[in-house]
Amino acid sequence: MSVVETQPRALQRFDIDDPFEGVMAAIDADGSAIVERFLSPDLLARLNAELDARIEAKAPGAAAASERMAWFWGRQTKRFTRIAAFAPSFAELLDHDFMHRWAARELAGDYWLNTGQAMIVGPGQGAQFLHRDISIWPFLEACGHAAPQAMVSCLVALSDFTEAVGATRVVPGSHRWADFHRKPDPAEAVSAVMPAGSAVLYLGKTVHAAGANTTEDEWRRGLHMSFCLGWLTPEEASPLGVPWAIARNYPARVQRMLGYASPVRAGAEDPVNWLVDFEDVRRFLGA
Repeated sequence: MSVVETQPRALQRFDIDDPFEGVMAAIDADGSAIVERFLSPDLLARLNAELDARIEAKAPGAAAASERMAWFWGRQTKRFTRIAAFAPSFAELLDHDFMHRWAARELAGDYWLNTGQAMIVGPGQGAQFLHRDISIWPFLEACGHAAPQAMVSCLVALSDFTEAVGATRVVPGSHRWADFHRKPDPAEAVSAVMPAGSAVLYLGKTVHAAGANTTEDEWRRGLHMSFCLGWLTPEEASPLGVPWAIARNYPARVQRMLGYASPVRAGAEDPVNWLVDFEDVRRFLGA
């Protein structure tokens, strides 16, 4: 295990109305940044209200193929996807102009939703192990920092993120490590402490993890949303979770994020994957 001799630098913190270029400079340098007021108070309230019943009904833990994954998902953590199927306000988050401006800057060509996932960390939940989200595509992780940018992510605080409830922990600068196989030292991580409505933004190459919830009765409400390159298989099978009968009522950009369009690679004119009879899937959706 590596030895950390100095205290890691805290994540840079911004307001949603601060200059976009400043936030991007922080993410370029650290792989992550905090943006406060990422959600309006109205959208925050509606998201929480629409998620309440599902959170209440969902049992902690998740069925998994291995003990390691069961531990990774969290035995005292409630997780679920398919959010656009029952929470119309999530479509507004999926259409967030800041996220799309960032994704267009980082990701070459079309992109789509990797996953939209509620992460409700319960009392007594231990810390998640530090990881990079691009590890779901092993060839990208193997390429290290030289790999193309493949994912942009945000973890939105639906309740206040404090150290005690398990605020997300991030290792600044880990997106630029020469050796992606190096095991991160927990002492290298800093906590994304932030008020409800804020978001911690990070790249798919950035090492991070959920912190430990050391409280007796507080649940940390978070909502993860990430976009990935259109030629990568997303983590979430969105068209199965959000059928066209629901998605058809959302804006076209949201429909594209949910997989109801064929992505075009950088420098190309026509899509070459996610097709029907070699044509864009949008031609087969009907009115």
